[in-house]
Amino acid sequence: MSTTKQELALAAAHQAAEAVAELLRYAREGEWLNSEFHPDVEPLEKLCDAAKLTAEILSDEPDPDGDRNQIVGALEKFLSGWA
Repeated sequence: MSTTKQELALAAAHQAAEAVAELLRYAREGEWLNSEFHPDVEPLEKLCDAAKLTAEILSDEPDPDGDRNQIVGALEKFLSGWA
């Protein structure tokens, strides 16, 4: 089964929702034990993954300046050791 753009959108929304929930938890409650965020959530990584998935949805759209490709490359490099 090939991945559809709707499936990518669902995955991106899930990652972003988890990150936002943890950021809201942090805003209300503060640090998680000895770190800012719960170690299973990692909001920065989840938001970056959501952005990368969103860029994949837009991959068929024109990118005349190559800005989207630069962002995707940076996100892939950042996320390479995360998942």
